[in-house]
Amino acid sequence: MANQVFANMMEVSCKAAAGKAICAFPDVCFTPPLTPATPPGVPIPYPNTGMASDATDGSTSVTVSGKEVMLKNKSYFKKSTGDEAGSAPKKGVVTSKITGKVYFNAWSMDVKIEGENVVRHLDLTTHNHGSVPGNSPTWPYLDDMTGPQKIKACGDEMTAVTTACPECQTNKHADQDCPEVYSSASKNKGYADDPCVKAKRCMLVPYSKQNNKKGGCCPGQTAHHIVPKHHFPKAEFPNYDQAAAPCVCVEGYSWHRNCKAPFRKADKTHPDMHDLQDAFERSAINTVNATAAAGGDTKGRSADHAMKYGEARDNGVNAHEQIFSDSDCSPGCLEAQINAYHRQKSVGLRDGSLIHTKAVGAAE
Repeated sequence: MANQVFANMMEVSCKAAAGKAICAFPDVCFTPPLTPATPPGVPIPYPNTGMASDATDGSTSVTVSGKEVMLKNKSYFKKSTGDEAGSAPKKGVVTSKITGKVYFNAWSMDVKIEGENVVRHLDLTTHNHGSVPGNSPTWPYLDDMTGPQKIKACGDEMTAVTTACPECQTNKHADQDCPEVYSSASKNKGYADDPCVKAKRCMLVPYSKQNNKKGGCCPGQTAHHIVPKHHFPKAEFPNYDQAAAPCVCVEGYSWHRNCKAPFRKADKTHPDMHDLQDAFERSAINTVNATAAAGGDTKGRSADHAMKYGEARDNGVNAHEQIFSDSDCSPGCLEAQINAYHRQKSVGLRDGSLIHTKAVGAAE
């Protein structure tokens, strides 16, 4: 317990901590045998794990239990494990490494040590680095939380991914993070039914990663802000960064129903999410308008500020549960990831914070 230091209610990663980024998948490496059919070896995806106890190049003037603290872009875990079998000469398909370093891609926006941002529980990592980029998609670092959320928020979800994702080893597109979602309409159902894809729905990604082949959404998907970005106009929330805000990967580039596309309406989870979230937002606006028209107390709400952050977050979680019900994502895991960004001191949101609302063109 003495090793636990928290930033934004999440434990800071340090050499003395027990945290880990477990089973980042897929770390695709060329694997023997080398044959005429596969001269560089067979590309096989491996689950990769990095440990906080391998922290390197951390803080020097500030320590936890006498050991260094991990810092943004400077520190790393000196090794990762799980891909040792990928020992053909080329090794990692991107980095040409195995057992490479682990770097963080997200961090606290407002807690710094020695002038650098600290990294925490649920911040994202990439594995098997030689340099940049890494050889794996982004994957959460798991440690502990404090306050009323002191739980291993996503432990079950991470176990589900570890169990389900070895099935992806038979994927023809093993050298990619995922297959082309909409290469044809007929393939979509098979993609949606893939147990690995379903399990990974629970892991939210920053919007900036949406087109990152090795760490964001798949081809044919779009990163959808699970708390819509239009709730946070710059004039009211100057420190909100839509690129860093958490998103779920959804099918369909556009959220419009009338766009030209070669797949069924039911396949387009992007507009499905909008339908549910927009309806809730319109209902909130209508309730405020009706209350005001009747001379009632709107409790500080107006048509353009008809919701609170906590309500918008819960609305996004509920929509996720309905659209991706077969992914078995716990509300607590999703909520923890959403709060990890929005409750940072620099963003400044609390459950009771009023946010911007609009009835037309709603969620984005």
